[in-house]
Order: sequence, then C-alpha cells, then structure tokens
Amino acid sequence: MELEDIEYWKSLINIGLTKILILKILSVGPNHGYGILKELQSLTQGCCSPTFGTIYPILKKLTHDGYTKVKEGKQLKGGQKRQVYTLTPLGIKAYQVAMEAWKTTIPYIHRAIESQDLGVKKKGAPRNA
Repeated sequence: MELEDIEYWKSLINIGLTKILILKILSVGPNHGYGILKELQSLTQGCCSPTFGTIYPILKKLTHDGYTKVKEGKQLKGGQKRQVYTLTPLGIKAYQVAMEAWKTTIPYIHRAIESQDLGVKKKGAPRNA
C-alpha cells in the first residue's frame, strides 16, 4: 500500500516544497533549470530533490503566469541554449507571501508532529466535543 511507502510520503512533501524553493533560489538571482535542480539538491541536502520532469512544468507555469521571465543564456555543447529564469516583481511578491505563509505555518506543523497529546479529552470523548 502506498501509505506504507516512505517514498510516497517524501514525494508529497517534495511537491509541497518545490515551488517555494524554486522561488527562493530565483530570489537570489537568475538561474537555469539544471542550476535550479542542483541548488534544490544542495538546499535540501538531497532529501527533497525533484527531477527535471517536476521543475520544468513549474518553471513553465511560473513564466506563463508572469512570476518569472525567461531568456536564452549561453549555448551548450550540441547547440542548445540554456533557458535562464528571473523573478519578475510579481514573482518577488509571490515569494515574500509564500515565505510568510510557510514561516507562520511551520511552527504549528512541527508542534503537531512532535506532540504526544492527541487532543483527546478524558474518557475517550471526541476531540471537538
């Protein structure tokens, strides 16, 4: 069953973090897909490292929605040019809002995960009773 597979849970966490981490990386400066992937691996120490198949659709959507702009960078061996992504002012605002949301949420998530108290009242009464 997938709920018993650690990779399932890691992928859910990865999906939730990838977009904000891409915004974080681009908040430092322009970068290309491979560079973003390497930065993601470094930031998460390999824990939540997405694949190219995950980050490129996110980058495409961010560009389509006006959060990033893209330009061609250096030409690679074989003739293909790198696509270099830069946050727009709208992207910078989105990153700031996302960081605020995460910063205010993470302490509660941490407490919930670490808590031994399940919030159950005495004698098995429902939690919301």
